[in-house]
Amino acid sequence: MAELIEQERAVSLADESHISLRSLLCNEERDFLIRNNGEKVKIEELEGKYVGLYFSAHWCPPCRTFTPILSEIYAKLLQKGDLEIVFISADVDEKSFEKYHRIMPWLALPYSDESTRHKLDQDFQVNSIPSLVVLDKDGRVVTTEGVEIIEDHGVEAYPFTAGRIDQLRAEEEALRAAQTVESLLVSDERDFVISHGRRKVAVAELVGKIVGLYFSDHWCVSSKNFIPQLVEIYNELIKKGVAFEIVFVSSDTEEEAFEEYYSSMPWLALPFGDKIQKKLYRYFQVQSVPTLIVLGPDGKTVQTEAVGLIQDYGIQAYPFTEERLKELQAEEKARQEAQTLESLLVSEDRDFLIKNGGSNVPVSELVGKTVALYFSAHWCPPCRVFTLKLIEVYNELKERGEVFEVVFISSDEDEDAFKDYYSSMPWLALPFGDKTTKYLTRLFRVEGIPTMIVIGPNGKTVTDDAISVVSVHGAKAYPFTDAQLIKLQKEIEELAEKSPKEIRYSQHEHPLLLVQRDAFNCDGCDEEGSAWSYYCKICEYDLHLTCALKDQQGPQKP
Repeated sequence: MAELIEQERAVSLADESHISLRSLLCNEERDFLIRNNGEKVKIEELEGKYVGLYFSAHWCPPCRTFTPILSEIYAKLLQKGDLEIVFISADVDEKSFEKYHRIMPWLALPYSDESTRHKLDQDFQVNSIPSLVVLDKDGRVVTTEGVEIIEDHGVEAYPFTAGRIDQLRAEEEALRAAQTVESLLVSDERDFVISHGRRKVAVAELVGKIVGLYFSDHWCVSSKNFIPQLVEIYNELIKKGVAFEIVFVSSDTEEEAFEEYYSSMPWLALPFGDKIQKKLYRYFQVQSVPTLIVLGPDGKTVQTEAVGLIQDYGIQAYPFTEERLKELQAEEKARQEAQTLESLLVSEDRDFLIKNGGSNVPVSELVGKTVALYFSAHWCPPCRVFTLKLIEVYNELKERGEVFEVVFISSDEDEDAFKDYYSSMPWLALPFGDKTTKYLTRLFRVEGIPTMIVIGPNGKTVTDDAISVVSVHGAKAYPFTDAQLIKLQKEIEELAEKSPKEIRYSQHEHPLLLVQRDAFNCDGCDEEGSAWSYYCKICEYDLHLTCALKDQQGPQKP
């Protein structure tokens, strides 16, 4: 009942024609707010102003990210003289409150007034922070979504009313309808972008070209990893004489970081700190970097997911339109249907693989075999661990006479590392640096290593998850088909059904219970397992059912 009353109070508060700031922010003992220097400000000084109630806390990362944005908006609107913000703290102690308030140029509710802070949380149903409630000059609630509005529209959203937001949205739709590269990149102060050496390039020179807006920044690892691929494609398109350009739109906060990062790019950029940058991030709703927005020759947006297209298809994705994407998907489907081992591993200038010792093996000798394409690298610790397991499986399958082969596809950074790593492997490999490596990486969407793709005797893909299959089942997983995995799973279920629900294991002090487990590492044999385990919750101890069975049977007699 009490919860219902509070909800009704919050609704009525938002619907009131007028809210008294005194009744909202003061109590019987206090009629003031405070600045970060301790100065007291009478509540009457806020009368006739727009008032933002800023619910925030120092411990909250999204709050610390938003506060500088709000500070910038506040500074720009300060000269109007009709806006004030009041910090409503959710900090856990007064010291944290004071430290956080020190970076804010606005007022705050005293931290000591816990009851008023709590009442405001309830009144405006503040369930998460940061949150910004805006009251108009008459004390009416304009919006409870001030954070979202400012993130979307910035200072232009002032005075944050529904009418103003509707107006901005209408303007944005009109801008989209009439969008050109100049309407996006030209401002009142600037009609150019920059090249290296701060050389100015008129935005007018981009008209009629396909233009990529590259949203990125210095600190983002994904951006740094993507840059080499984008540079390669850019240079190749420019070399072909294609009317294509890229403009770097940075979110770096330090000019030195911007300059260092931009030095790795051969294309144009918006000047550091240009006000258009934030507008473009909002306009295209860029949520993460890297993002590549592609504009057609007419300046209209043709692609918002160009990073993914390039990662999947490389330069073949150009000109990045939806029509081109459909063509690529149709080509990929046709390729998969016609896929053979030779279509995967043979190139125009090579029809062989290499073998340790320096000899070449024709790809044709592998036709009709089950072949694993092993993407790995010497610098990758999980790869080196899995390679040892794969060598065991490979040797066991060879001893059994299975028609199985592995092809190492290296991600090593230099040939010496490749040779050193490959010298430990008993199987075949693509030559170091072979262009087929990039083709296969894109074709099979290899995003991390180790990865192992298994190709069946008919040249079709059997599984792209052979790493986990081999890790759990070892050589028993061969030939890695769905039918074989179903068979193995059935065997495990049958073993679990006839196994005791609880056992004592000679190498562990507590009883072990038979439980279902998604994935685990057996503490008996140090191999991976799944589905069922003998488990000790106290010690987080796992045991394969087969390891438990061997222990129960005792040592084998000679």
